[in-house]
Amino acid sequence: MRPLVAPLLLMMLVALAAPPDRARAEGVAEDGFDTAIARRMAAEGRLVIEGRRLDLSSLRPFYAQRGFHPVWFTAGAEAPVPAARDLLGAVQAADAEGLTPADYHPVAIEARLGAAEPARRVELELLLTDALLTYAADIHQGRKKPALISREFDIKPEALDKVATGEAALATADLKGFLKGLAPQTDNYARLRKALAQYRALEKAGGWATVPDGPKMQPGLRSPAVVALRKRLAVTGDLDPKVPVAPVYDSVVEKAVARFQARHGLEADGVVGPGTRAALNMSVAERVNQILANLERERWMPVERGPRHVEVNIPGFRLKAYDHGAVALDMPVIVGTAVRRTPILDSHIISVIFNPSWYVPRKLAREDILPKLQKDPSYLETQGIKVLSDWSGSAKPVDTSRVKWKTVGPDFMNRLRLRQEPGPLNSLGQVKFNIPNDFDVYLHDTPHREKFDKTVRTFSSGCVRVGDPMALAAFLLQDMPEWPLQRRQEVLEAGKTRMVVLSKAVPVRLLYQTAWVDDLGVAHFHEDIYGRDAELLKAVDRTPVVPPKVANLPD
Repeated sequence: MRPLVAPLLLMMLVALAAPPDRARAEGVAEDGFDTAIARRMAAEGRLVIEGRRLDLSSLRPFYAQRGFHPVWFTAGAEAPVPAARDLLGAVQAADAEGLTPADYHPVAIEARLGAAEPARRVELELLLTDALLTYAADIHQGRKKPALISREFDIKPEALDKVATGEAALATADLKGFLKGLAPQTDNYARLRKALAQYRALEKAGGWATVPDGPKMQPGLRSPAVVALRKRLAVTGDLDPKVPVAPVYDSVVEKAVARFQARHGLEADGVVGPGTRAALNMSVAERVNQILANLERERWMPVERGPRHVEVNIPGFRLKAYDHGAVALDMPVIVGTAVRRTPILDSHIISVIFNPSWYVPRKLAREDILPKLQKDPSYLETQGIKVLSDWSGSAKPVDTSRVKWKTVGPDFMNRLRLRQEPGPLNSLGQVKFNIPNDFDVYLHDTPHREKFDKTVRTFSSGCVRVGDPMALAAFLLQDMPEWPLQRRQEVLEAGKTRMVVLSKAVPVRLLYQTAWVDDLGVAHFHEDIYGRDAELLKAVDRTPVVPPKVANLPD
């Protein structure tokens, strides 16, 4: 951003002080637009038109760099240029992008399009420019900086130069097309946008009826409730609408329920228990809100991902590795609990560590290990954990047999450094994948493989445990022929820690996708396990519809 204060004030004083003849000679519009705009930009405090607050921090540099000349009116013209109606049409349709049209002043703009009064025309000029700059930024990078919503978000949307973008937009012959090009050009965004239209159409048509409460529904059941279930499944295409409606829970219904469960992150057993019933009975409005939240997060994502990259969907409990657009790996993951949430971040995997040691974070040492030690003083020994006197390079081993653990507190644990040696008990398993970030999280193996059998996998302390660490290591090291499978196996069998720095860091993103559409056009919805959808919708001034918890209910 160029410095504004002194040059801006100087230009305004010149514009305001110039006599009419001199003003016309310098190209100032005869209707006084330049002077009127300069006065508005010089005003202290907020700029409010018809109850709408305009963004002076963007308007001032935009008009200052063009000498306060109007952009929507030509000299002597009473009506704005045709692009004004193009912009109005674009912002009126902002809801198709998951944005809120009212944020871009469509009512105030439309009310002034035919205005003859100079003051109203100046207001129209400023409303149009504010709408253009705000809409361009919102559709490109989102309405709110991620870090302002949560400290657990480390995503940096691509910065948009509003002044340059505004000038470029006004220079194009296709303003609507230009603005569409600012939206994320990803398959996921396009599919979510289409799903938004579909679910809004369902909402307009009355949505779907609820499945009545009652006992578990499964094959063989005859009940009027099965009729309601059939109708509900047919609305979203899980059951063919052409199938005759009958009160019997047959194999056709069973398959339809399993299909519904699979795309909602539930155990696909074809049986309607409390969890499945709760998911069936979430309203269309709740699903629309999920789509809106995910469209907004998609706008946060920088476009460049690299030909080879890794993505983790936290509420989807999946990791996918991509190689030139194709999915090379797809595996389950375990993520953080609701108390120790896995953050959203955009980083790189820089190294692979075989047979890693685990340095226990201070918080885990205080909150998890100290209570276990107070119950069982031999816990450290049985888990292969050694204790060092502090976190410095000169720390000395501590004789834990002499520590009276029942008498120590959190401050004592903060000073100690706990290190779990490589081996079958190590919490990181056999492989760790290093990611630079401020949260001290990373990807890693785990000795607790049985937890991958669960449908909802929120068991970690924030890090991501991967289902097939050896396959991920092979993917990351495939450009390093000096690390073939045989050598990796030999290092693992030797049991000694070995760090391999990648020849080229591989981008990795920890995403929070509660709604997405797959390659076949099927919409998927997973539970908002951390409440991030509601948090985001509130931050962008939308009243969230908070769905009931499903994860802890039996399917």
